[in-house]
Amino acid sequence: MATWIVGGVLVAGVVAILWKMISDKRQGKGGCSCGSDCAHCHGSCGLNSH
Repeated sequence: MATWIVGGVLVAGVVAILWKMISDKRQGKGGCSCGSDCAHCHGSCGLNSH
């Protein structure tokens, strides 16, 4: 029974992370440290975020 509880918590955590990533993507927030404004990091983030 404990295995199912731990597994459920892990699945819920992964779903929450994916939900946040999708939400951020839809709002135009990227994973880039320059805030997806590649003018500040000379375009290097554009290679990774697209």
